[in-house]
Amino acid sequence: MTDSTLPLHLEAADPATPQIRLAEIAAAHHELHPVIAGNPSCYPALIEWMLQLGTITPVMPAPAEVTPTAAVPCVAAPFEAAGATPRQAADAAASALANPYARPDQSSKRPPKKLLIWGSIGVIVLLVGGGGVWAYGAIFSKLGGASSPTAAVEKLLAGTADRDLISVYGSLSPAEVESFKVPIDQLGAIAMDDENGDPVDMPELINTVVDSLNITLTGIELEAEDVEDGIAVVTITAGELTMNGDAETIADAYLEVVGPQLRLQQESWGSDDRNTDSMIADLRESSIEELNDMLPFTQTAADLADTLGHDATIVTVREGGSWYVSPLLTTGENILQSGSHDSTRGNLVAADDAATFDTAAAAAEGFAEAVIAFGENGDYGDLAAVMPESERRFLSLYGDALMPTDGDGDFDNLQVTDFSVTPEVNGDTAHLDLDSIVIEGDGYNWPYRSEFSGVCVATDSGYSSFEGCLDDASWMKELGADSWQVLAVEEKSGWFVSPMRTVADVAGIAVGNLVRLSQDGKLDRLYQ
Repeated sequence: MTDSTLPLHLEAADPATPQIRLAEIAAAHHELHPVIAGNPSCYPALIEWMLQLGTITPVMPAPAEVTPTAAVPCVAAPFEAAGATPRQAADAAASALANPYARPDQSSKRPPKKLLIWGSIGVIVLLVGGGGVWAYGAIFSKLGGASSPTAAVEKLLAGTADRDLISVYGSLSPAEVESFKVPIDQLGAIAMDDENGDPVDMPELINTVVDSLNITLTGIELEAEDVEDGIAVVTITAGELTMNGDAETIADAYLEVVGPQLRLQQESWGSDDRNTDSMIADLRESSIEELNDMLPFTQTAADLADTLGHDATIVTVREGGSWYVSPLLTTGENILQSGSHDSTRGNLVAADDAATFDTAAAAAEGFAEAVIAFGENGDYGDLAAVMPESERRFLSLYGDALMPTDGDGDFDNLQVTDFSVTPEVNGDTAHLDLDSIVIEGDGYNWPYRSEFSGVCVATDSGYSSFEGCLDDASWMKELGADSWQVLAVEEKSGWFVSPMRTVADVAGIAVGNLVRLSQDGKLDRLYQ
């Protein structure tokens, strides 16, 4: 459940919220999908997308409960536009929600598909005066994945060439990129001043740089190979990329962001203003010179293959019936291909072999036990089995390529001798307060003991010991290290500890504190 008093919740439920904004909220906050679905301003395609993701459930309301503006507002509108009475529209909308992909002849109350499409367009045009619906469609159509592995890669490359950040975002695996949406959004709230002390408009600055670039892709040829069910490796076999841009615009934008921080850094090192001015001027001149030497930059698929030592590959995954590019698996595949010839992909953990934990606390204990087992047997498959789906597939396929274990660990007889965590559950996520976790055993032929409590750790390996906390360093404390916690997430099969979401949550806290410091004009604390 989400807090209905939170500003974002209220915005998602407000009929006055523009549809383009509803699309943005839906893309970033899946937990608010039921709220958005109940908003009378919701657009029908948005309902269909959320249904495909499984974040809302199509339920047929009882006849007495059906109201055209509350029960199924997103899908009732097109039926009203098609000439139905409010009651007929509500009944037809309920039928559409129960089976949104039904053929027109499956329900006498559902109008033909063309009438539904044109009715939807008519209603939205009347609601927003035309302009907003096309902007909404332009954004939302880019978030829905692709029909095949090669189509997903083509979408990514086309978005890059068109400098269309929304299309690029929409081509990436939702299970992976969604974790980092909050910290990325928070970066836009950082208050920075330029060299003259005037506020920097970050979105405008980014747009200035993007507009100064010119990217073209020609002759792209792709080949796809299925490596597992729902996973395919796409190889770029031919094509050419050319990128050009204005060197001064790019260098000035870079210095507009980092210049003030460079000054703070130089001041902390005792440098005077004249030396700092000279250093920044030299940096600008050298940056422009290097960019002019590099641009225009052209690289063919063959050139890239020579540089990498193997053909350029992009890994795609199927999620919710559509194909997306997986940044995690693409990283793993390229590391694999760049390594020794002995390295091979692992095998995906079968769905039946994945762990199931009913609570966040059970997931935490199961994760700790799996880490201990991995320390003894070096089996990435067993460790992957206790992780969420996106991390499970990455670790099971590429764990051994990144850090080979030869099926053997470095520790023996490890046991959890004390385990106590307090989960704070909020919807499908839980922050885990580590009260006390003690692990004991033998490592490298020495007795071994580690105790974790909050953000502190104490280890004793028989010949050396260590005690420390993440917030011992003042700059780490400024970034909120004392409040960093392990994160668990709930998926369809149960709860899992998520290292990736933990990193994202930590990044969100750090960026949030960075925003606070920048808005208070106290970024210099990071250099003290």
